[in-house]
Amino acid sequence: MEESQTYLREQVREVLRVVDTCLASIYAGETHMYRALAGQLRILLCDTQRRRDNSLLIQAYPKLEVSALASIAWSERDSGMVELRQPDGGEARVAEMPFEITQFANGLSIANLILAEGSLVAIDEWASQEVTYHPTILSAFDIIRTVADKGGGAHVDAKSSPELRYMMSKTPVGSTYAEMFILAVGRFIQALGERLFDYQGARVPEELYKQPMNKYSLVLAAHRQRAEALTNRCR
Repeated sequence: MEESQTYLREQVREVLRVVDTCLASIYAGETHMYRALAGQLRILLCDTQRRRDNSLLIQAYPKLEVSALASIAWSERDSGMVELRQPDGGEARVAEMPFEITQFANGLSIANLILAEGSLVAIDEWASQEVTYHPTILSAFDIIRTVADKGGGAHVDAKSSPELRYMMSKTPVGSTYAEMFILAVGRFIQALGERLFDYQGARVPEELYKQPMNKYSLVLAAHRQRAEALTNRCR
C-alpha cells in the first residue's frame, strides 16, 4: 500500500474515533453533539471542492462497496406498518422512507437507516441515495452538507433554505429531523468503521432494549401521478 494511502486510512480511523465519541455523548443525553457529528460525516463522505470529491473515506477506500439504502417503493395497499384503505384501482399511493426512529423509556431517541438486504453500492455513490421525498427530496449528501454547512456542524447560515427549514422541524419524539437524520447516518458509518478496523464502538445501554419503546417511520401518501413523478425523478 502506498504511503499516502496508509496515511489516509489512519486519518479515517481518527475521524471514526470522533464519530464514536459523538455517539457516546448523544447516548448519554448530550444530544447537541449531532452538530459535531455532522462535521465528521462531511469529512468522510461529502467533502467536495470545485467539483472535486475530496471525501476522506472515498479517497482512502476508492473500491469499497457498502450496504445500499432500501428503495422508496410506492404501494396502493400498504407500506411498512401503514395500511392504505381505498377501493380497488384507487389513485392514492403510500411509501415508507428508509428511515426509522426508536424512542426508549428514558426519553433517548435514536434513528436508523433501513438497508436493502444483500444490495451494495459503491462508496462514492452512497451519499447520493435519497432518504426522503417529503416535503422535498433529500439525499444523504443533502442532509449532511446542509447541517454541516448551514445548521451548526461547521457553519451557521442566517439564510434559511427549504432543506434547513424542514430539517429543523420537530419529529414526533421532539428532536429535529436534522438531529435524527445525522444520527442515523452516524450509526451507519460507525458500523462500517467497526468492520474496517475491527473494534466495537459506543452502544445504547442494553437495559434500554429490555424496556418498552416506541418506533416511528417516515411515511408519505400521494396521488398516483405524484408518486410516479417522484419515482421517475429519482432514478
